[in-house]
Amino acid sequence: MNLTRITRAVTDDEVAARLQQNSSYSDSPRSSGTAFTATETYLEVCDGLYREKGWGLLAFAMGGIPALLGTVMGLWMATDIPQAIQQKGQAGLAHWVFGFLSLVCFGAVLWASRSLLVDCFNYTRKPVRFNRIDRTIYAFRRSGPNGVISVTWDKAFFYVERKPKAGLTSTAPRVVRCLVLDENGRVTDSFPIGKRVVLASSEDGRLGQEVMKELYADFEYCRRFMEYGPANLPDVEEFLPVEVTFRNSLKLEFDGMSDMLNSGNLFLWLVGVLAAIPTFVLGCANYVAQLTCREPVWPEEVERACSPAGADTERLAT
Repeated sequence: MNLTRITRAVTDDEVAARLQQNSSYSDSPRSSGTAFTATETYLEVCDGLYREKGWGLLAFAMGGIPALLGTVMGLWMATDIPQAIQQKGQAGLAHWVFGFLSLVCFGAVLWASRSLLVDCFNYTRKPVRFNRIDRTIYAFRRSGPNGVISVTWDKAFFYVERKPKAGLTSTAPRVVRCLVLDENGRVTDSFPIGKRVVLASSEDGRLGQEVMKELYADFEYCRRFMEYGPANLPDVEEFLPVEVTFRNSLKLEFDGMSDMLNSGNLFLWLVGVLAAIPTFVLGCANYVAQLTCREPVWPEEVERACSPAGADTERLAT
């Protein structure tokens, strides 16, 4: 049920950042705010972009809607030339100028709509399941045929995806990504898993190292679950909610804010206060986006493979 989208070679940067299944990356594996469900047979986590839902809606609201208004205005001006311009004999030029303006604005609408469709009219979440019974990772993309990516645990290629600093805040995101390789070792697909962290400073600095510890501890939790089972792990500290409510959206976006406000550090307290309003707006956008989405439904064969009964059947078959 693999869905082939790309075929390329593994890059040198990916090889250098690879995470091996048989190596430990944290002495304190920890799962908090990345898992939806944990059973004896599987661990279901978010896809690494789960907390980003809402940004696309905001981008459309700030860029797409003005661009749509510009498109309408440009078309209106191109078809209903003002008398003052007609009297100057510049009607033909106005047609071209306003027509070109409407075309540029319409292109901006299409660009912003791509961000909108990532958030809205999609799925409330795109979970990833680590099934330790059949030692397979399942990544949900969509319902229907070829809607789930599956890769065996031993053949999965994990690495830390490091993107450069960008944006007004000049921060650099980090996330563990899983590459799906074909029999020739070429990449056919990929998906992010678990925790996504953002660095405001160097990864080698004290703060950067602390942030990266969270990323490695989260991956280590998944790794040990697959290698040794849940009995050798602490319980999941906090599960992600699956019910779509305004409260859950706010809780998701304000996660960690209470630590800043209660830290006793005046600077962190001020940062938390200043960030409260934009965070609230993002929480609202997250909720609205979730309302337009539908729940993911795993195929029957995946549910069967992840159920205790399916595990017992597989043991008998082997």
